[in-house]
Amino acid sequence: MAKERVFTYRNTGTEDNPVWVKWFQKTVADAVLMSDADGETKTIVDYVNQKIADLIGSAPETYDTLQEIAEYIASHETVATALNSAIGNKVDKEAGKGLSSNDYTNEEKEKLADIADGATVNDTLYKNQTPSTVAVGGVPKGYVPPESGVEVVEMIDKLLHPYVAPIVTAAMSPTNGGTVETGTTQTVNAVTVNITPGSSAVTKIEVFDGSTSLGSLSSGVSGTNTVPLTTPLAVTANKQLSVTVTDATGGTVTAKTGTYTFVSPYYYGVIAADAAPTEALIKAATKSVQAKGNKSFNFTTANQKMLYAYPKSYGALAKILDANNFDVTSTFTQTEVTVDGIAYYAYTNDASTVSAFKMTFNY
Repeated sequence: MAKERVFTYRNTGTEDNPVWVKWFQKTVADAVLMSDADGETKTIVDYVNQKIADLIGSAPETYDTLQEIAEYIASHETVATALNSAIGNKVDKEAGKGLSSNDYTNEEKEKLADIADGATVNDTLYKNQTPSTVAVGGVPKGYVPPESGVEVVEMIDKLLHPYVAPIVTAAMSPTNGGTVETGTTQTVNAVTVNITPGSSAVTKIEVFDGSTSLGSLSSGVSGTNTVPLTTPLAVTANKQLSVTVTDATGGTVTAKTGTYTFVSPYYYGVIAADAAPTEALIKAATKSVQAKGNKSFNFTTANQKMLYAYPKSYGALAKILDANNFDVTSTFTQTEVTVDGIAYYAYTNDASTVSAFKMTFNY
Protein backbone atom coordinates (compact mmCIF):
# COMPACT_ATOMS: atom_id res chain seq x y z
CA MET A 1 0.00 0.00 0.00
CA ALA A 2 2.95 2.27 0.74
CA LYS A 3 3.93 1.99 -2.94
CA GLU A 4 0.52 3.06 -4.19
CA ARG A 5 0.16 6.51 -5.63
CA VAL A 6 -2.71 8.74 -4.67
CA PHE A 7 -3.70 11.86 -6.50
CA THR A 8 -5.46 14.65 -4.64
CA TYR A 9 -6.40 18.21 -5.33
CA ARG A 10 -5.29 21.20 -3.34
CA ASN A 11 -6.28 24.83 -3.34
CA THR A 12 -3.48 27.04 -4.64
CA GLY A 13 -5.68 30.08 -4.60
CA THR A 14 -7.61 31.69 -1.74
CA GLU A 15 -10.62 30.65 0.20
CA ASP A 16 -12.79 33.10 -1.71
CA ASN A 17 -11.21 32.34 -5.07
CA PRO A 18 -10.05 28.73 -4.93
CA VAL A 19 -7.80 27.30 -7.59
CA TRP A 20 -7.77 23.53 -7.48
CA VAL A 21 -4.65 21.83 -8.74
CA LYS A 22 -3.98 18.11 -9.02
CA TRP A 23 -1.35 17.08 -6.36
CA PHE A 24 0.74 13.90 -6.19
CA GLN A 25 1.39 12.67 -2.59
CA LYS A 26 4.53 10.67 -1.69
CA THR A 27 2.69 8.41 0.82
CA VAL A 28 -0.77 7.85 2.13
CA ALA A 29 0.27 9.60 5.37
CA ASP A 30 1.04 12.72 3.37
CA ALA A 31 -2.45 12.63 2.06
CA VAL A 32 -4.33 12.07 5.34
CA LEU A 33 -5.48 15.27 6.94
CA MET A 34 -6.03 15.78 10.68
CA SER A 35 -7.01 18.62 12.98
CA ASP A 36 -4.98 19.62 16.08
CA ALA A 37 -6.28 21.14 19.33
CA ASP A 38 -6.43 24.60 17.79
CA GLY A 39 -8.60 23.30 14.94
CA GLU A 40 -5.78 23.72 12.45
CA THR A 41 -5.86 21.08 9.67
CA LYS A 42 -2.55 19.44 8.79
CA THR A 43 -1.18 16.13 7.60
CA ILE A 44 0.06 13.41 9.95
CA VAL A 45 3.64 13.96 8.70
CA ASP A 46 3.48 17.67 9.50
CA TYR A 47 2.06 16.90 12.95
CA VAL A 48 4.78 14.36 13.83
CA ASN A 49 7.55 16.67 12.57
CA GLN A 50 6.18 19.47 14.76
CA LYS A 51 6.16 17.29 17.88
CA ILE A 52 9.76 16.21 17.29
CA ALA A 53 10.76 19.84 16.86
CA ASP A 54 8.99 20.71 20.12
CA LEU A 55 10.88 17.91 21.92
CA ILE A 56 14.29 19.08 20.69
CA GLY A 57 13.47 22.69 21.47
CA SER A 58 16.56 24.94 21.56
CA ALA A 59 19.00 22.12 22.37
CA PRO A 60 22.33 22.43 20.52
CA GLU A 61 22.86 20.13 17.58
CA THR A 62 25.35 17.99 19.59
CA TYR A 63 22.71 17.13 22.19
CA ASP A 64 19.46 16.97 20.22
CA THR A 65 19.10 13.16 20.33
CA LEU A 66 18.55 10.76 23.23
CA GLN A 67 21.72 8.88 22.33
CA GLU A 68 23.85 12.04 22.51
CA ILE A 69 22.38 12.89 25.91
CA ALA A 70 22.99 9.36 27.22
CA GLU A 71 26.62 9.46 26.10
CA TYR A 72 27.15 12.83 27.85
CA ILE A 73 25.73 11.53 31.17
CA ALA A 74 27.91 8.43 31.00
CA SER A 75 31.06 10.50 30.44
CA HIS A 76 30.26 12.70 33.47
CA GLU A 77 29.30 9.98 35.91
CA THR A 78 32.13 10.94 38.40
CA VAL A 79 30.82 14.50 38.69
CA ALA A 80 27.29 13.23 39.31
CA THR A 81 28.56 10.91 42.06
CA ALA A 82 30.41 13.80 43.79
CA LEU A 83 27.29 15.95 43.65
CA ASN A 84 25.18 13.18 45.16
CA SER A 85 27.78 12.76 47.97
CA ALA A 86 27.80 16.48 48.73
CA ILE A 87 24.01 16.49 48.91
CA GLY A 88 24.14 13.54 51.31
CA ASN A 89 26.59 15.36 53.64
CA LYS A 90 24.76 18.66 53.69
CA VAL A 91 23.72 20.24 56.96
CA ASP A 92 19.98 20.26 57.41
CA LYS A 93 18.49 23.62 58.19
CA GLU A 94 16.87 23.78 61.64
CA ALA A 95 13.82 25.89 62.39
CA GLY A 96 14.79 29.14 64.07
CA LYS A 97 18.50 28.48 63.59
CA GLY A 98 19.37 28.48 59.92
CA LEU A 99 22.93 27.78 58.85
CA SER A 100 26.16 29.49 60.03
CA SER A 101 29.91 29.04 59.80
CA ASN A 102 29.71 27.12 63.09
CA ASP A 103 27.64 24.31 61.65
CA TYR A 104 29.27 21.04 60.68
CA THR A 105 28.94 18.34 58.10
CA ASN A 106 27.59 14.97 59.14
CA GLU A 107 31.12 13.55 58.97
CA GLU A 108 32.44 16.28 61.28
CA LYS A 109 29.57 15.73 63.71
CA GLU A 110 30.45 12.04 63.97
CA LYS A 111 34.09 12.96 64.65
CA LEU A 112 33.11 15.41 67.40
CA ALA A 113 30.86 12.79 68.99
CA ASP A 114 33.94 10.63 69.68
CA ILE A 115 35.81 13.35 71.63
CA ALA A 116 35.85 12.83 75.41
CA ASP A 117 34.38 15.48 77.74
CA GLY A 118 36.95 18.07 78.81
CA ALA A 119 39.40 17.18 76.04
CA THR A 120 41.34 20.03 74.41
CA VAL A 121 43.03 20.28 71.03
CA ASN A 122 45.21 17.17 70.75
CA ASP A 123 44.50 16.60 74.50
CA THR A 124 47.23 19.01 75.65
CA LEU A 125 46.24 19.08 79.34
CA TYR A 126 48.93 18.18 81.88
CA LYS A 127 47.24 16.02 84.54
CA ASN A 128 50.08 14.13 86.26
CA GLN A 129 49.05 13.87 89.92
CA THR A 130 52.52 12.86 91.18
CA PRO A 131 54.01 15.75 93.21
CA SER A 132 57.06 17.32 91.56
CA THR A 133 60.25 16.17 93.25
CA VAL A 134 62.22 19.40 92.77
CA ALA A 135 61.49 23.05 92.18
CA VAL A 136 61.91 23.98 88.52
CA GLY A 137 61.49 27.56 87.32
CA GLY A 138 58.17 28.75 88.67
CA VAL A 139 56.97 25.26 89.64
CA PRO A 140 57.65 24.62 93.34
CA LYS A 141 58.67 21.28 94.79
CA GLY A 142 55.59 19.17 95.53
CA TYR A 143 53.45 20.87 92.87
CA VAL A 144 50.37 18.90 91.77
CA PRO A 145 48.11 20.28 89.02
CA PRO A 146 44.33 20.27 89.50
CA GLU A 147 42.64 17.03 88.48
CA SER A 148 41.06 18.82 85.52
CA GLY A 149 44.57 19.50 84.22
CA VAL A 150 46.66 22.49 83.21
CA GLU A 151 47.30 23.50 79.62
CA VAL A 152 50.81 22.55 78.53
CA VAL A 153 51.39 26.12 77.36
CA GLU A 154 50.65 27.33 80.87
CA MET A 155 53.03 24.76 82.35
CA ILE A 156 55.81 25.90 80.00
CA ASP A 157 55.19 29.50 81.07
CA LYS A 158 55.47 28.42 84.71
CA LEU A 159 58.77 26.65 84.00
CA LEU A 160 60.41 29.35 81.89
CA HIS A 161 58.92 32.44 83.49
CA PRO A 162 58.75 31.90 87.27
CA TYR A 163 56.77 34.39 89.27
CA VAL A 164 58.82 37.25 90.73
CA ALA A 165 57.16 39.38 93.39
CA PRO A 166 57.63 43.16 93.31
CA ILE A 167 59.95 44.79 95.85
CA VAL A 168 58.10 47.32 97.99
CA THR A 169 59.07 49.97 100.53
CA ALA A 170 56.72 52.37 102.31
CA ALA A 171 57.02 55.56 104.33
CA MET A 172 54.49 57.73 106.14
CA SER A 173 54.23 61.36 105.07
CA PRO A 174 55.10 64.04 106.05
CA THR A 175 57.24 62.20 108.63
CA ASN A 176 58.00 58.51 108.55
CA GLY A 177 57.54 57.87 112.24
CA GLY A 178 60.30 58.30 114.81
CA THR A 179 60.66 58.67 118.55
CA VAL A 180 58.33 61.41 119.76
CA GLU A 181 57.31 62.74 123.14
CA THR A 182 54.35 61.28 124.94
CA GLY A 183 51.41 63.70 124.96
CA THR A 184 52.05 65.08 121.47
CA THR A 185 49.98 64.40 118.31
CA GLN A 186 51.55 63.37 115.01
CA THR A 187 49.59 63.69 111.75
CA VAL A 188 49.89 61.36 108.75
CA ASN A 189 48.38 62.57 105.45
CA ALA A 190 49.67 60.00 102.98
CA VAL A 191 52.01 57.08 102.46
CA THR A 192 54.77 57.04 99.84
CA VAL A 193 55.24 53.63 98.22
CA ASN A 194 58.27 52.76 96.11
CA ILE A 195 57.94 49.68 93.86
CA THR A 196 60.52 47.71 91.91
CA PRO A 197 58.38 45.70 89.43
CA GLY A 198 58.41 41.91 89.45
CA SER A 199 57.16 39.61 86.70
CA SER A 200 53.64 41.10 86.65
CA ALA A 201 52.28 44.63 86.62
CA VAL A 202 51.07 46.10 89.92
CA THR A 203 47.33 46.73 89.89
CA LYS A 204 46.61 48.09 93.38
CA ILE A 205 48.20 49.65 96.46
CA GLU A 206 46.29 49.82 99.73
CA VAL A 207 47.28 51.33 103.08
CA PHE A 208 46.19 49.69 106.34
CA ASP A 209 46.18 50.53 110.03
CA GLY A 210 45.88 47.01 111.37
CA SER A 211 42.92 45.63 109.43
CA THR A 212 41.41 49.07 108.71
CA SER A 213 41.90 50.42 105.18
CA LEU A 214 43.00 54.05 105.16
CA GLY A 215 43.24 54.61 101.39
CA SER A 216 44.17 52.95 98.10
CA LEU A 217 45.50 53.55 94.61
CA SER A 218 44.47 51.37 91.65
CA SER A 219 45.39 53.42 88.58
CA GLY A 220 48.54 55.12 87.38
CA VAL A 221 50.72 52.94 89.60
CA SER A 222 54.41 53.56 88.88
CA GLY A 223 57.80 53.25 90.56
CA THR A 224 57.10 55.94 93.17
CA ASN A 225 53.53 56.43 94.33
CA THR A 226 51.81 58.69 96.84
CA VAL A 227 48.69 57.16 98.35
CA PRO A 228 46.64 59.87 100.11
CA LEU A 229 44.73 58.77 103.18
CA THR A 230 40.95 59.09 102.97
CA THR A 231 41.11 61.02 106.25
CA PRO A 232 44.32 62.40 107.85
CA LEU A 233 45.42 60.13 110.69
CA ALA A 234 46.05 61.67 114.13
CA VAL A 235 48.67 59.57 115.92
CA THR A 236 48.92 59.81 119.71
CA ALA A 237 50.34 56.37 120.56
CA ASN A 238 52.87 53.97 119.10
CA LYS A 239 51.89 53.42 115.48
CA GLN A 240 53.11 51.64 112.35
CA LEU A 241 51.14 51.39 109.10
CA SER A 242 51.33 48.66 106.47
CA VAL A 243 50.95 48.63 102.70
CA THR A 244 49.61 45.76 100.57
CA VAL A 245 50.62 45.71 96.92
CA THR A 246 48.64 43.45 94.53
CA ASP A 247 49.84 42.48 91.06
CA ALA A 248 48.04 41.14 87.98
CA THR A 249 48.38 37.52 89.15
CA GLY A 250 46.55 38.28 92.39
CA GLY A 251 49.78 37.91 94.34
CA THR A 252 50.36 40.34 97.22
CA VAL A 253 53.38 41.84 98.96
CA THR A 254 53.16 43.64 102.30
CA ALA A 255 55.56 46.36 103.45
CA LYS A 256 55.73 48.28 106.73
CA THR A 257 56.20 51.99 107.20
CA GLY A 258 58.35 53.56 109.87
CA THR A 259 57.06 53.51 113.44
CA TYR A 260 56.03 56.29 115.76
CA THR A 261 57.33 55.51 119.26
CA PHE A 262 56.03 57.69 122.05
CA VAL A 263 58.35 58.11 125.05
CA SER A 264 58.77 60.24 128.10
CA PRO A 265 61.95 62.32 127.65
CA TYR A 266 65.33 62.17 129.32
CA TYR A 267 66.52 65.27 131.20
CA TYR A 268 70.09 66.29 132.01
CA GLY A 269 71.67 69.43 133.46
CA VAL A 270 72.83 70.94 136.75
CA ILE A 271 71.27 72.04 140.02
CA ALA A 272 72.61 74.01 143.00
CA ALA A 273 75.01 72.28 145.36
CA ASP A 274 72.47 72.32 148.18
CA ALA A 275 69.36 71.54 146.04
CA ALA A 276 67.39 68.29 145.88
CA PRO A 277 65.77 67.11 142.59
CA THR A 278 62.18 68.31 142.11
CA GLU A 279 59.79 68.24 139.14
CA ALA A 280 60.42 71.90 138.46
CA LEU A 281 64.20 71.53 138.51
CA ILE A 282 64.06 68.45 136.29
CA LYS A 283 61.80 70.12 133.69
CA ALA A 284 64.09 73.16 133.70
CA ALA A 285 66.98 70.96 132.54
CA THR A 286 67.75 70.02 128.92
CA LYS A 287 65.19 67.65 127.46
CA SER A 288 66.18 64.77 125.16
CA VAL A 289 63.42 62.75 123.50
CA GLN A 290 65.00 59.34 122.94
CA ALA A 291 64.06 55.70 123.42
CA LYS A 292 65.55 53.74 126.30
CA GLY A 293 69.23 53.01 125.97
CA ASN A 294 72.71 53.87 127.25
CA LYS A 295 73.29 57.63 127.03
CA SER A 296 76.26 59.99 127.06
CA PHE A 297 75.91 63.72 127.79
CA ASN A 298 78.35 66.57 128.42
CA PHE A 299 78.07 68.55 131.68
CA THR A 300 79.46 71.97 132.63
CA THR A 301 79.25 72.78 136.36
CA ALA A 302 80.41 75.62 138.64
CA ASN A 303 80.30 74.12 142.10
CA GLN A 304 77.04 72.46 141.09
CA LYS A 305 75.54 68.99 141.04
CA MET A 306 75.07 67.00 137.83
CA LEU A 307 71.41 65.98 137.25
CA TYR A 308 70.30 63.03 135.09
CA ALA A 309 66.62 61.90 135.05
CA TYR A 310 64.54 59.34 133.06
CA PRO A 311 61.32 57.29 133.46
CA LYS A 312 61.48 54.84 136.37
CA SER A 313 59.99 52.13 134.11
CA TYR A 314 63.40 51.84 132.39
CA GLY A 315 64.91 50.45 135.63
CA ALA A 316 67.91 51.46 137.71
CA LEU A 317 71.27 52.27 136.16
CA ALA A 318 73.92 49.59 136.30
CA LYS A 319 76.95 51.82 135.88
CA ILE A 320 77.94 55.47 135.53
CA LEU A 321 81.28 56.23 133.85
CA ASP A 322 83.18 59.53 133.81
CA ALA A 323 85.18 61.03 130.94
CA ASN A 324 88.17 58.85 131.84
CA ASN A 325 85.96 55.76 131.79
CA PHE A 326 86.17 55.38 135.57
CA ASP A 327 83.16 53.87 137.36
CA VAL A 328 81.71 56.66 139.49
CA THR A 329 78.31 55.08 140.18
CA SER A 330 78.80 55.25 143.93
CA THR A 331 79.17 59.05 143.83
CA PHE A 332 75.58 59.48 142.56
CA THR A 333 72.38 59.43 144.61
CA GLN A 334 69.11 58.06 143.14
CA THR A 335 65.88 59.92 143.96
CA GLU A 336 62.31 59.18 142.75
CA VAL A 337 60.38 62.20 141.45
CA THR A 338 57.01 62.48 139.62
CA VAL A 339 57.26 64.44 136.37
CA ASP A 340 54.04 65.16 134.44
CA GLY A 341 52.39 62.29 136.27
CA ILE A 342 55.20 59.84 135.36
CA ALA A 343 57.52 58.33 137.98
CA TYR A 344 61.15 59.27 137.25
CA TYR A 345 64.52 58.28 138.63
CA ALA A 346 66.73 61.34 139.20
CA TYR A 347 70.50 60.87 139.74
CA THR A 348 72.69 63.63 141.27
CA ASN A 349 76.29 63.67 142.48
CA ASP A 350 78.40 65.86 144.74
CA ALA A 351 78.99 69.42 143.61
CA SER A 352 81.98 69.99 141.35
CA THR A 353 83.37 72.36 138.75
CA VAL A 354 83.98 70.93 135.24
CA SER A 355 83.63 72.03 131.60
CA ALA A 356 82.05 69.89 128.89
CA PHE A 357 82.72 66.81 130.96
CA LYS A 358 81.36 63.66 129.32
CA MET A 359 79.39 61.29 131.48
CA THR A 360 78.01 57.91 130.33
CA PHE A 361 74.96 56.25 131.89
CA ASN A 362 74.48 52.52 131.28
CA TYR A 363 71.61 50.16 132.14
